[in-house]
Amino acid sequence: MNSNASRKIAIIAILAIALTIAGCSPKDNPAAAQSSIVEVDQGNFEQEVIQADMPVVVDFWAEWCVYCPMVKLTLEQLAGEIAGKQKFVSVDTDANPKLTKQFSIRYLPTIVIINNGEEIDRAIGALPPKQLRDKIVTALSLEQ
Repeated sequence: MNSNASRKIAIIAILAIALTIAGCSPKDNPAAAQSSIVEVDQGNFEQEVIQADMPVVVDFWAEWCVYCPMVKLTLEQLAGEIAGKQKFVSVDTDANPKLTKQFSIRYLPTIVIINNGEEIDRAIGALPPKQLRDKIVTALSLEQ
């Protein structure tokens, strides 16, 4: 295992411990532990996100982003809580520069909420888990 992978695993472990201490553990919600966030790219973004028949929460991230794993854990928990009502996907900004430019992503992590092919809200930066969850739930409830 290279040092980059080791560092990433260590960061995720530390963030998981911090989230558990903060009361945001996927253990509290078994569905969250099994939830899946679909990785999308330029090739399938149109089909998976723009043409989706439900609202989509898009996580724009990069491997070098130290806050992205923390946000992903929060999104995985939320995806488990509201499974089937919304779709959760992620976009690697380094591998998908056209999508990054199309959505004017300047800071990571950035969460974009899309419904009927239109952006309805976004969250920029590493918001605290409860604040991110509330923002997403509020945006989604306004669109339903």
